[in-house]
Amino acid sequence: MGPALSTIIPRGGRLRRLGSSAAWAALVFLLPPAALSAAPWVDDLRCEYRSSPLGVDETAPRLSWTLRAPGDGARGVVQSAYRILVARDRALLDSDRGDIWDSGKVDSARSFDVRCGGLPLASSQGCFWKVKVWDGEGRESPWSGTGSWTMGLLAPSDWKAKWIGRNPLLDP
Repeated sequence: MGPALSTIIPRGGRLRRLGSSAAWAALVFLLPPAALSAAPWVDDLRCEYRSSPLGVDETAPRLSWTLRAPGDGARGVVQSAYRILVARDRALLDSDRGDIWDSGKVDSARSFDVRCGGLPLASSQGCFWKVKVWDGEGRESPWSGTGSWTMGLLAPSDWKAKWIGRNPLLDP
């Protein structure tokens, strides 16, 4: 680290030049704790208690995530709100749009068993989702990574298979 991070601090009537690590240490003790704290983030996205499941048979799947905070700040961090986006296409989700569901900001500490709302889901449909949260002090997290799930066959008419067995016409 170069001289840009060095600083001059008065000590005993004299000015003293400190190296970069000493400058950072001085900042840690001089700044209020709120200035050093960072926003929480979200990971471990789950749908129906699984990571990226295939064949989900719930028409309104339950979504869950884990709230994380930096370092020892993880204790006592609470979620005060969330926003979920669900899209059919990952590119659409990457542009922060959800064509299936945009929950909007929901004031809730709930981070598990949140039912997917919005448009009805179809058999074999792929879904991509992400979430952001706000902590108890109103700090907004960045968007989570992308989670996904694929719907299963929801109606009996979706099943197109035939029974496997002996054909009495071919095997006398």
